[in-house]
Amino acid sequence: MNLHKPLNANASSRAKLLCASFNQDQECFAIGHEHGFQVFNTDPMERRVKREFADGGIGIVQMLHRTNYLALVGGGRTPKYPQNKVIIWDDLKNMAALSLEFLSPVLQVLLSRTRIVVCLRSKIYVYIFSSPPVRLSVYETADNPSGICALQNNRLVFPGLTEGHIQIVDLSPQGQERNLVSIVRAHKGRIKCVAVSHDGSLIASASETGTIIRIHAASNTALLHEFRRGIDRALIHSLSFSPSSDRLALISDKDTLHVFDTSPLSESSNRRHILSKVPLLPRYFSGEWSFVSTRISDQRVGKGILGWASDDCIVIIWTSEGMLEKYAIREKKDLHTRKATKGPASNGNTGNVTIGGLGDSSNEQWELLRESWQSFDGI
Repeated sequence: MNLHKPLNANASSRAKLLCASFNQDQECFAIGHEHGFQVFNTDPMERRVKREFADGGIGIVQMLHRTNYLALVGGGRTPKYPQNKVIIWDDLKNMAALSLEFLSPVLQVLLSRTRIVVCLRSKIYVYIFSSPPVRLSVYETADNPSGICALQNNRLVFPGLTEGHIQIVDLSPQGQERNLVSIVRAHKGRIKCVAVSHDGSLIASASETGTIIRIHAASNTALLHEFRRGIDRALIHSLSFSPSSDRLALISDKDTLHVFDTSPLSESSNRRHILSKVPLLPRYFSGEWSFVSTRISDQRVGKGILGWASDDCIVIIWTSEGMLEKYAIREKKDLHTRKATKGPASNGNTGNVTIGGLGDSSNEQWELLRESWQSFDGI
């Protein structure tokens, strides 16, 4: 069964990417296609490695920081490797160094310097990164056909056994000794997307409803933020923390890029409802909304993968279109001028204008600008 087909196989003029993923610090990314894989620097986008195979494609590729090791799983019309097999590729020797085989297709692979994490449809396997790999533990999950899981700084996150729950596992030596596993009831519906901050302290999650994103502390599972993407149901494609972990970006099938401030509530620049401080109102009024957002072209037909080139620069890889876009977060240059000259609003009130009950001061302060784009044509 082929789980890693090109998302737009009829668009013969476009690069047919099967997958894309960023390395742990997001300074590099890798793409897989019908004839192999490539590795690029993120900003500027420059190719570092190009490997082509005559006998098949790569449907999953994951980097291990900037080392010579990558995890590969076959994909495409003619997979290079069986899709129930994980290959640890040594790019210095240009050959497979390790392999792991399973009874069902591999949906995701995550790497750290000491661990190999393999995600199947209802199980998560954790191995010691050694030769040969030694299995440490196996975790059961709810049905997880999208292979949802995330790993940063020894924090592993994946769906729990109960719908809407997430599991947080500490993969550090101390955590493994104490078998530290936290279960969080994050949402009511099925988990659709998760992300871990670079320092491993924050966990972001979204359900298949796509209206609420919750941030929990990894250490004690406390709810820190409840972000509202919007009111209408949406399919969230990707969540990603900035390098400093102070911002969280998301994209969905609503063709909008949102950025949230993950600072403590007292310091946050996120928009809030004008009734947010009124007690006893429904939770809708106390939620936080993105401090900046922008409309992405509705011509995008596939899934975008989010990364960050810096705390002020977001990168999106579009697999169907075979292209990379960069968006910059900028403070509006005329902000101080407008504040000085601002008069009464059209409704007779003074001060910040509100839209739909949301204080709009942050919307006036920040903007998201599409800086550039580059194509993967010719891979």
